[in-house]
Amino acid sequence: MEIRTSEFTCKRGELNIRGTRFEPENATGAAIICHGFMGIRQPLETYARALAGAGYATFTFDFCGGGIGSESDGDTREMTVFTEREDLIAVMDYVRRQTGREKLVLMGCSQGGAVCALTAAVVPEQVEKLVLFYPALCIPDDARRGQMLMARFDPENIPEYFSCGPMELGRCYAASVIHEDFFPVIRKYRGPVHIVHGDVDRAVNISYSYKAKEAYGNNCSFTVLKNADHGFQGIQDEAAIYDTLQFLQGRTAILTVDVRLTGFVEEKNGEDSVVTLPFDGSVDGLFTGTILPGAADVQQWHLGKPVEMCATYTMKGRDYTGRECTVKVVNRGNSEGQWTPAVTTNSMALEVLNRGGCTAFLEHRQTGPVVRIYAEKP
Repeated sequence: MEIRTSEFTCKRGELNIRGTRFEPENATGAAIICHGFMGIRQPLETYARALAGAGYATFTFDFCGGGIGSESDGDTREMTVFTEREDLIAVMDYVRRQTGREKLVLMGCSQGGAVCALTAAVVPEQVEKLVLFYPALCIPDDARRGQMLMARFDPENIPEYFSCGPMELGRCYAASVIHEDFFPVIRKYRGPVHIVHGDVDRAVNISYSYKAKEAYGNNCSFTVLKNADHGFQGIQDEAAIYDTLQFLQGRTAILTVDVRLTGFVEEKNGEDSVVTLPFDGSVDGLFTGTILPGAADVQQWHLGKPVEMCATYTMKGRDYTGRECTVKVVNRGNSEGQWTPAVTTNSMALEVLNRGGCTAFLEHRQTGPVVRIYAEKP
């Protein structure tokens, strides 16, 4: 799909907000992606192109005073999460006028995620869906501790200006949130929410996302990326993007299978070979259980490269209603790394798996992959 890019400018009061538009052919929706603290929009291009490739006219922008190298107007010493909320509302107004869309997808990373959550609570009727990557909902607690990332200060006597690494902040950045509790606020948005967070995040503890999931209730889905820190890289980024696109298409991760490889057998025949990888492991999600003995991934190789793969396994456990059941998976893969799972179950609650149309993503690790299998939410 061809994606056209162009620059745009809109205003929040007298301040110019500058950004980039990613426009697919025949857009079916519109989305805005927000960068994190001390960031700029350029690193969001991968995400923007992924959403544009899925049919969304996608907009990224620099918050006013939001980062070193920002192309938008504004002083970093006057920036707060609430000025950024006003920036986002201004960009939303611009995007709605430009695209004719009444509702938009909001997506944000870290502080940008917190800003998206706060904005969706203020204008919920304008938000179609909300995607939060490691949202920095810890900001009020950090201000009360007097420890905001690299910044240190006395919370009882916040200085007029203080440094956070290479960026100078104003008293308003901490003072505006020090008596706030974001969680009663963000739950005012009752639309679909999806959170992605790494389980070893050293900047924003994952407990804040668990608390957000509790605040949003049944409207929220949550993916934990194993061994991921603050900001995703490599396969973690690919997993987060795939996960987000599934959410936007109305699917959720029904099964998250934590695979542990237990062996390796190779049978060679000239330039071809067959590799068998037995495995066990556990599964959680809307079904919780273990992989039964006999699970194996059988791979056909040619000239040292995998051509076809097929992982077959059965899991036993309980579905989300608490009933005992089994789930069988036959997951076929190709040389492009694309997987097509066929899933069957005797669980009435998970009957959606029997209808076909499931998708899968493998997050590779040395000990064995994490396999996420997606389907429509039951």
